Amino acid sequence: MNDKIPKILYLSRGRGFSHAMNDLLILQELKKLNDSLSILLASYDKGYFYLCNLGINVFNLGLSQEEELTMKAGIKIWSLIRRFKPDLVISDEVFIVLHITKALKIPSILITHWFFEYYNKNHPVIPAVRKADFVIFVDTPLFHTIPFGFNVPLTFVGPIIREFKYSLKDKRKVREELGIDNEAKVIFVTPGGRARDRKKMLNVSIEAFKDIKEKNKKLILLTGELYQEYLKGIGKDPEIIVKDYDWEIDRLMVASDLAICSGSFSTTWELAYLGIPSISIPDIKNPIDQIHVNRMSKYGLTIRIDPRDLNKNAFLKAMKEALGSLEERRKIIKKEVPKLFIDGFGQKGAAEEINYFIRRFVK
Repeated sequence: MNDKIPKILYLSRGRGFSHAMNDLLILQELKKLNDSLSILLASYDKGYFYLCNLGINVFNLGLSQEEELTMKAGIKIWSLIRRFKPDLVISDEVFIVLHITKALKIPSILITHWFFEYYNKNHPVIPAVRKADFVIFVDTPLFHTIPFGFNVPLTFVGPIIREFKYSLKDKRKVREELGIDNEAKVIFVTPGGRARDRKKMLNVSIEAFKDIKEKNKKLILLTGELYQEYLKGIGKDPEIIVKDYDWEIDRLMVASDLAICSGSFSTTWELAYLGIPSISIPDIKNPIDQIHVNRMSKYGLTIRIDPRDLNKNAFLKAMKEALGSLEERRKIIKKEVPKLFIDGFGQKGAAEEINYFIRRFVK
């Protein structure tokens, strides 16, 4: 490669916190390996606002999540590429850009964690993926079988995990900070998702929790913008802690014996990495999370509840099952998680692959 400074356009999918967080972690590792790169980070919708709130310099594509596969998205991204003139485009599941880079003969890398198993061949994602020059897969190969005819060079780098401030050795400390007895059975509910789905999970969690036969128990609810509603509804119940947001979510995880979540890719991996048994209720409208939770449950890393069966009795059964076998589940997680990582965190592997690609193919 000559002395020219490579220009990289990095497109972060605008679907909230997880994509943006993962991309920041990859870019931080890439900077350690190669600080001479000129990188333009671009996003939209919730991803853009999350990055802005962190003080990150990010270009706003001005799209909604619903527009990410439309002609409008294509025109905006095409225009940005023509102005920035990148030597390489990295796409974290911003699929439409792969058509553009192929047409303009610009090298491209796709970052993803699924093989689009439930899409038919006519879905616009499928031909887009096949136009990438390289795919970085941020998950473990033990969870996936490469589909026949995928025909794009790829490498697995393992899941992306934040370097947390807290770990299980801090359990007593964080319980003291939260005012929770060290001997209590603690259940943490982080529902994520849309407000309607959050309310159902929160309500069923509260109903089931009240039927748990434990003398010393505590329920922590992460409610988001529903905070005032639940604070008012629960009142001064000494067994329930209501919180709106907590950016040190690892502290709440570590304080817990059991976590209940919506089965999102990042949250289930974070809980497993921290060694916290969990119950996952993946959104029926999100087949990617459904697939991932099924695989996590087969390894004993979570208990899956079908969202169509989400009621107090199903929840109570799963909670009793988990609480009655906590030590066994912790041992399974401790044994299985190291096998599922490639070589450290996925962000390090992804950055190494990107840097290697730049050195070899960006002229």
